[in-house]
Amino acid sequence: MSLRDRPASVAASAPRAIIDIGSNTVRLVIYGGPPRAPVVLHNEKVTARLGRGLAETGLIADKAAAQALAALARYAALLRIQGIKSVDAVATAAVRDAANGPELMERIRALGLKPRLLSGEEEALASAHGVQAAFPGAHGVVADLGGGSLELVHVDPTGCEHGASMPLGTLRLPALRSSGPAAFRAAVRRHLSAAGWAGSQQQPLYLVGGSWRALARVAMQRDRWPLDDPHGYELTAQSAAALVKALRANKPGKGPAGAGALAGVPAGRLAAMPDAAALLEVLLQELAPTRVVFSSWGLREGVLLAGLERTALQEPPLLAGIADFAAARGTPPPLARQVADWTAPAAGEPADEPLRIAATMLALASFRAEPNRRVTEALDWALHKRWIGASAQDRAMLAATALANAGKTDLPPVLLQLATPERLRQAVGWGLAIRLCRKFSLCAVEVLEKSELVRSAQGLHLSVTPDLAPLVTESVNKHRRNLAQWLSLPCP
Repeated sequence: MSLRDRPASVAASAPRAIIDIGSNTVRLVIYGGPPRAPVVLHNEKVTARLGRGLAETGLIADKAAAQALAALARYAALLRIQGIKSVDAVATAAVRDAANGPELMERIRALGLKPRLLSGEEEALASAHGVQAAFPGAHGVVADLGGGSLELVHVDPTGCEHGASMPLGTLRLPALRSSGPAAFRAAVRRHLSAAGWAGSQQQPLYLVGGSWRALARVAMQRDRWPLDDPHGYELTAQSAAALVKALRANKPGKGPAGAGALAGVPAGRLAAMPDAAALLEVLLQELAPTRVVFSSWGLREGVLLAGLERTALQEPPLLAGIADFAAARGTPPPLARQVADWTAPAAGEPADEPLRIAATMLALASFRAEPNRRVTEALDWALHKRWIGASAQDRAMLAATALANAGKTDLPPVLLQLATPERLRQAVGWGLAIRLCRKFSLCAVEVLEKSELVRSAQGLHLSVTPDLAPLVTESVNKHRRNLAQWLSLPCP
């Protein structure tokens, strides 16, 4: 099938809302954008701490319940005013474990909401589905750390299994650690064993939850990582072990991490950081993961995407997200796909096709910006916008493609921190091919349909119908030769 025959998945759905009634926070997130790559339109939370003191009393405190209900009343009013009909409210560990949880659920229903109480296994599976949606082909263990519980579940491309929930949330960890490091490790190991999670896994460990992401931000600043989004950030098991060893014994802002290393971490996460680090240290010892990957997608996204058909979930989220982004900036995805089809002789490996199409969309969209802002905005979009499904190397290739499309083949050093020289060279070839297409055709559909870029042992040629011959000027031929030279082809 030709690229120009493929439909563009950019149809934005009606806004959808997820209300997450967690043990630590009660949060409302409103999503828009394409179903496969939803974007956050609104995100607010109240730190009600429904799970505080639950282990000692078995009850949700009246003050915490009142805070949660006030927040939920506001959320219900906002959703009614905004006319948002698709609302999924879910409650997790605190409401599940509390003796007065059913009473709270009734009071939530009285607000006009329809909350679902997730079992521990359902909570684990929802988080796993969110990770699978964010990382197509994910294979490993998902660990979702919330205020009341820790969920573990195994994922692979065929599905997920062995979901378990343990009372190891951030609100419970201080009490567990109060008896000392040895007792804490023994307690965590007992919970892992009871849930059937004892023993080495030798697989990637995907970490979900705000406390884990706070650790990621410390590591990113420690390592002077050039990206600012913790989603998709990876650590080797050894690097993660060194990080948590330094953090678990220190107060926030003190010790080896240093106060500067905690810049940008929400204040509410600082106090819990040593506890989260101590828990991760035990998980690293017991599960023996090959690497650690941080995910910003988890339970809420898993619930949100649960209704999508399997075929829709198989679409690359990066492609869906950039298609929607480019369309909003005057670059219709069908046209960008046609340009990608025309430039295919410079493409390289077929396995790179989704990334190359996404790079083409972003590069063309950057030329809708002011001329003096094109390079700056292209770099900013590629490196700092949250692209679900994009690795650090993918981001660098998106940037290199856009820069080459603007005539910049001397890449900034930051890109070499993220991708190999070979991959960057390939991406520059994509960008030079897009540049040739623009200079020759202005990306006019009529011209693209009546011309062809031909690659052969003799070099790189433009094949055009007679009426298009005037378009093939010396300037166009210069761009063709530049591309051929970059691809190490003859330059006739």
